[in-house]
Amino acid sequence: MKRFFATLLTVTFTAVAAAQHPSLLLTERGVAEIRAARGEVPAFDRSLEATLRGADDALAQPIVVPQPKDGGGGYTHEQHKLNYYRMFDCGVAYQMTGEAKYARYVVDMLLAYAELYPTLGYHPVKLSGVPGRIFWQTLNESVWLVHTAIAYDCVYDCLTVKERRIIEARLFRPYADFVMNGTSDNRANNAVFNRMHNHGTWATAAVGMIGMAMGDDDLVDRALYGSDKTGRTGGFIRQLDCLFSPDGYFTEGAYYQRYAIWPFVVFAQCIEHKRPEIGIFRYRDGIIPKAVATLTQLAYEGRFLRFNDALDKGYDAQELIYAVDIAYNADPSNKQLLDIAARYQNKFLPTDAGYAVARDIARGEAEPLRFRSALYRDGREGDEGGIAVMRSTDPALNSLVTLKATSHGLSHGHYDKLTMAYYDNGNEVLTDYGAARFINIEAKYKGHYTRENKSFAMQTVAHNTLVVDGRSHFDGDIKRSSKYHSEIFFADFERPAVQIVSAVERNACEGVTMRRTTAYVTTDFLQYPLILDVVKAESAEEHCYDLPYWYNGHMISLDFPYERALRRMTTLGERNGYQHLWVEAEGRNTASSTSCFTWLVGDRFYSLSTATTPQTELRLVRAGANDPDFNLRGEPAYFIRENGKRNHTFCSALESHGTYDLQVEQSANLTASCRGIEMLVDTPECTVARFTFEGGRTVTLCVAYMGDGSSVHEAEAGGEQFEWTGYYDVRM
Repeated sequence: MKRFFATLLTVTFTAVAAAQHPSLLLTERGVAEIRAARGEVPAFDRSLEATLRGADDALAQPIVVPQPKDGGGGYTHEQHKLNYYRMFDCGVAYQMTGEAKYARYVVDMLLAYAELYPTLGYHPVKLSGVPGRIFWQTLNESVWLVHTAIAYDCVYDCLTVKERRIIEARLFRPYADFVMNGTSDNRANNAVFNRMHNHGTWATAAVGMIGMAMGDDDLVDRALYGSDKTGRTGGFIRQLDCLFSPDGYFTEGAYYQRYAIWPFVVFAQCIEHKRPEIGIFRYRDGIIPKAVATLTQLAYEGRFLRFNDALDKGYDAQELIYAVDIAYNADPSNKQLLDIAARYQNKFLPTDAGYAVARDIARGEAEPLRFRSALYRDGREGDEGGIAVMRSTDPALNSLVTLKATSHGLSHGHYDKLTMAYYDNGNEVLTDYGAARFINIEAKYKGHYTRENKSFAMQTVAHNTLVVDGRSHFDGDIKRSSKYHSEIFFADFERPAVQIVSAVERNACEGVTMRRTTAYVTTDFLQYPLILDVVKAESAEEHCYDLPYWYNGHMISLDFPYERALRRMTTLGERNGYQHLWVEAEGRNTASSTSCFTWLVGDRFYSLSTATTPQTELRLVRAGANDPDFNLRGEPAYFIRENGKRNHTFCSALESHGTYDLQVEQSANLTASCRGIEMLVDTPECTVARFTFEGGRTVTLCVAYMGDGSSVHEAEAGGEQFEWTGYYDVRM
């Protein structure tokens, strides 16, 4: 009897708690605390005042709920986006002021949508296989519902029973059903709603949050555990299991981790408030706070590393404001998040979490953000390769090298196994193209990814990695690419003067094994750290091997004769991205076994020295050919080509050097120090390369391709013996 009575009390308490509003991002306790603290935390007050101004601006305008017709960036698309932001602002404003006019605005807007929504079919813009009704794709439908659910939660107690019945029956329930079942793809076993993808995360967050706001446990359970509520086929919890590695790396890469983290943290905050027994922020060893921490590390100068489909976004993106505030509120021990909020954002959510961050910054609790070199594993078990990030250990320097050896990255992945990038002195030096897209600029393919995203940006040749026979990895077939991943052979970031990573790819190019070893080396005779890059191709058949280095900045010099295309340019090829490359110059080095290319970025020079032969073809190319709508950025690359080779190893040294001061019109240390590169040993078992610099100083890199960290390796060249233990050795 006592047990039954305790259970009854629990059920009664749970029902009462479920009925409390607000309880998604805002809580009654949080609202009371924020109201009481007005004037005490000026930075938070400014963010709250911006929200209140947004609400007042909304009230000054008529409610407009247009018939959908435009794609991203078009009038109707932007108006519906503006509407959910206005509802959010007014919902918060009502909670903070208690003024009914703000709640009335939200209610009237929802009633207008309740009148429009039942009349809508699929959106007229046919750019997506999963079209929405209000927006051109269901993803935007989910984003609308996430924001609107928060607003509805804030004003819920102001609605009459009749208004709630109309809004829920004519808008929210059919809307949630559409997100779960509304397209042919979704109806096939709820394929989109149950999908392990950021679109699926937005969908589950949207359905779960509106379910919480309405008190509909069935919708919440479907959002948490999939459409069948078993947790085996879909749902938010399964997404946490599948989409992040144990290191908190999101399989689509940093740019889409930035976007996906938004619904993850928002829905998690709602779950924590509504179903605290789940312990969502502790789930899977705290995977959500860990994912936020990892995302903050995948950045340079506050901008996220660009690989896979990616544009230029950083810590100041609205998604990161949500992520930083909510993650800190969940785990206040991570004081480095306060540094990000203070230095890069200076904006706070008008919620319990945002107030906690602003308050603790005002108390002086922020700790400096500390970057580190690390390998971030990919795959739910951490066994699908990874991305290595090597950073300068000298606090006076500011450089970073990446080697990407991950899985494909779902639909936003690129065909770029073993690609690398280099950042230095505040600039992107060796670049990753990212994506060909103009978000919400309707004139550019209605704000969608342009056609050139597939024909160029995704193709292998658009990246700093090996291209075999002018064909993209996996021939650009996502189904094939998604079956495989690269492997990290070894990584070591512990030595003070050497950081190194080595990876292998066996499936991207049929019959060819690709290996890449990249080392970040600090010497006592070069001005800045040195990047050593060894790219090895092995095959039983002859191939044409291309290794492009896409660079930022202005070409300064080549140390071999070349012919510039002065009147007419031709393309480098006809397909697989080559059709988009203008050949600007080409030449060969018949006088030396090492070829050097120097360029300028900002106030610093960079030189890439590579071991070549008189048969090596060297080219300068630029993106932009066969691009009638000027969708591609005209970025340049230095191309190294080896024809008719079974096995070949590209061996290069990248130096940062010199200064250029335009204000006083001075430059210094303009030329590379590298005087030659010798491949002393190059077999399937190991590579030994010697890099000679001005003054006779040398760096010798020894790399093994078999064994483990305790294996002993021996090699001989010209009577010189080399012996080392472990995967590698660097001798200076």
